[in-house]
Amino acid sequence: MELTELNWLLDHHKTKEHERWRMVEDLDLKPGDKVLDLGCGPGLWVPMFAAKVAPDGKVVGADFDEALVEYAKNRPENKRYGDVVEFCVTDFYKTPFPDNTFDLVFFGNCFAYATDQQRVLAEQKRITKRGGRIVAKDFDGAVLVVHPIDPALSAQVLAATARALKERPPQAYFDNYVGRKLNGALRQENLLEVKTTTYAIQKVSPLIPEGKRYIRGNANWYINTGAHYLSEEDVQRWQAHFDPESPHYILDREDFYFCMLEVVAEGTVAK
Repeated sequence: MELTELNWLLDHHKTKEHERWRMVEDLDLKPGDKVLDLGCGPGLWVPMFAAKVAPDGKVVGADFDEALVEYAKNRPENKRYGDVVEFCVTDFYKTPFPDNTFDLVFFGNCFAYATDQQRVLAEQKRITKRGGRIVAKDFDGAVLVVHPIDPALSAQVLAATARALKERPPQAYFDNYVGRKLNGALRQENLLEVKTTTYAIQKVSPLIPEGKRYIRGNANWYINTGAHYLSEEDVQRWQAHFDPESPHYILDREDFYFCMLEVVAEGTVAK
């Protein structure tokens, strides 16, 4: 499974939509604000921002993937905001926007793929108004709780994944532990009033279909990534918990519990 696949992004958003609305509420956006959703993908956050800044504000969704931007333009949830919303295709390291353009620049679930974080932040700083804010939202993959899986097995899988990413890194850059680094990255760019907020993303029974697919996809990624450092028995035990045909399947159990950690860091550009 490629983490950038559209269907995965849609399932991911639907699973966490409630928590994402809480994140947007906590940003305290105002009507009339101008927001850039950099790395907007299929435009799933855009209508949430638009709901806060309309009718006189602006939300620009920008991404390097033309197909995802085209999808975002045609989403009914985005089209209904009319001129409040617009989209463009751009490189994250060199955007087409003038200096001091946005009240808030949001960079969601993208730092994990950024090979030069400080260069990305420097560009965001350039296009943010003096006194405006830069917000980085990402995850930290070291925190993954799935019950009722044996905690010893979970610890083995997490450790194997971390070792694999260090010793056998994927061809395309990916940082599974970027959430813990956001605070330092924003401070290194000399942003002011840097603060971080952590959100425990918790899911319990009954799960929506999108939630099942998202959690199963995550579980498959961890085991596929770390399999080289696990026994065949451990791989099979893990996989059985997420196989609907297995007697050990857990996603329909009443006592099922899932939790992962997301981090939102924000800082203010000096006036």
